Amino acid sequence: MDIAIPSQFLERLIQINTLVIPERYNRYVNYWPLFLIGVIFSFILIPLIGKLAVKYKVTYKPKSKRKNKEFDNPKKAIHKIETPSLGGLAVTIPLIIALIIFFRLDAFTIPILISIIILVVGATLDDIFNLSSKTQLIYQVLAAFFIAISVIDLSNISFFTDDFLNLTAIKWSSTLLSIPISVVFPGDLILMIWILLCINSVKWVGGSPGLIESYSLAIFLLLFILAIRSFSVFSASLSILISGSLLSLLYFAFPSPKIMSGSSGKSIYGFLISIFALTTGVKFSTTIMLLALPLIDSIYVIIYRYIKYKPKNLLDLMKINDTSHLHHKLLKLDLNNVQILLIETSLSLLIGSIAILSTGALRYFVLIFGVSAIITFVVYINYKASKKEKEKKESPESRYSY
Repeated sequence: MDIAIPSQFLERLIQINTLVIPERYNRYVNYWPLFLIGVIFSFILIPLIGKLAVKYKVTYKPKSKRKNKEFDNPKKAIHKIETPSLGGLAVTIPLIIALIIFFRLDAFTIPILISIIILVVGATLDDIFNLSSKTQLIYQVLAAFFIAISVIDLSNISFFTDDFLNLTAIKWSSTLLSIPISVVFPGDLILMIWILLCINSVKWVGGSPGLIESYSLAIFLLLFILAIRSFSVFSASLSILISGSLLSLLYFAFPSPKIMSGSSGKSIYGFLISIFALTTGVKFSTTIMLLALPLIDSIYVIIYRYIKYKPKNLLDLMKINDTSHLHHKLLKLDLNNVQILLIETSLSLLIGSIAILSTGALRYFVLIFGVSAIITFVVYINYKASKKEKEKKESPESRYSY
C-alpha cells in the first residue's frame, strides 16, 4: 500500500536526512512531515473546536451530573472548571482526511474508514446529547462488525514465538457492493470482542485531565516504532500523524485543561490502537503489554463493581459509575492530576518499551513480569486508597462530631 505523497518531495527529504542522520535511523525520521502535519493541523483546529463546544454548551461541568445521565456520578468529574469537550475531533478529522488522501480506498482501507466514521459520529453525538450506555455499545459493536467482515481477519494468533494458534475453523468469503468481504470463525468473533475491550479500557483512562492524551501519545509512538520495524507503511504513517495531533491536544488538555478529548476522541484511540497492532502484525503478547495498564485496571474495576453492586446483566454493569478506577484511587492518595498523568503514562511507556525490546522466550518472562507488576501496583494502590479513606471516616474529629 503506497502513500500518495509526491515522490520528489520524499526524495528531497531523504537526501536532507541522510546528510545529518545515521542511515539506520532514516526510516524513522523520514516520517517527520506527517508528524508535523498532525501537530499543525490539530493546533489550528483545537481553538476553533473549543469555541464551538462552548457556544453550543458541549462542555463538562465539575461536580455536576451530565444531562440525560441517570446513572452519572458527579464525583467522577475531577477537573476544576467548566471545560469544552470535542477535543478528540482535532485528532480524528486530520486522520480521516489523511486516510482518504494518502491511501487508496480499497477492501483494506474502506472498512477502517467506515468504522472510524461510525465511531466519530456516534461519539460526537454522545458528547452533545449524552447517549445511553446501550446506544454507545451499539455503535461500538457496529464499528467492530465492519472490521470483522472485512479482509482484515484474525486467522491466527502468535503469542511468544513464531508458532501460531489457528482461529480459522470456518471461513466464508463474498463481495458487498463490489468490495471483498471475509469472515473466519472463531477468529473474527474474538476480534470483535478484542476491539470492544480495547475501545472501552482505553476510554476509561480518560477520567483525569490530560491522562488519556498522554497515554495514547506514548502508545501510538510505540506502535510507530513497531510499524517501521515490520515495514507497515499504513500503520506507521497514521500512527505518527496521530502522535503529532495528540501532542497538540495534550498541550491544551494538560492540567488544568482548556479542552478535553471527550467521547469523540476517547472512543477512537483504543479502536485505532487495536487496529494498528493487528495490521502491524505484532504478537498478541506485545499488544497485551502495550495495553496492560488500562486492561488490568478495567478488569479490576469490572470485577469490583460486579461484587459490590451485583448487577443483573451486562447493561446494568455498564451503567455503573463510581470512583473505582486507578486514577481515582491515586487521587485519594493526595496526588494531583499532573502526578497521576506522569505515573500512569511512565508506567505504560516503560512496559511498552520493554515489550518492543524483548524477543523470543524473553517476551514470555517480560509479559508475566509486566502483568504481575501492574496487577500488584493496581491492587496496592486500591488497598492504600481504601485504607486512607477509612482512616478519614474514622478520624477523631468525625468520631466525636454530632
